[in-house]
Amino acid sequence: MLDAQDIQTIKELIDASENRTHAYIEGAIIPQLQLLAEGHQNILDTLAPKNRVETLEDEVVFIKSVMKAMSQEIAELKKAQ
Repeated sequence: MLDAQDIQTIKELIDASENRTHAYIEGAIIPQLQLLAEGHQNILDTLAPKNRVETLEDEVVFIKSVMKAMSQEIAELKKAQ
């Protein structure tokens, strides 16, 4: 059976373990999470807005169709010569 001294010793060990855990979290984990968050924010800052990307995609599709039509016209004009 545990006496009061044993219980006190166990509480002290738990407290010490808890303190080490908090220190590790504050010293190692939190700085890494902050770096990760900063990196994530940098990525978000450099990304083009979705609507801009969609607009550019639409323009590229249009330019491709114009280029295809012009290429066909050029080919037909070369045949006519």
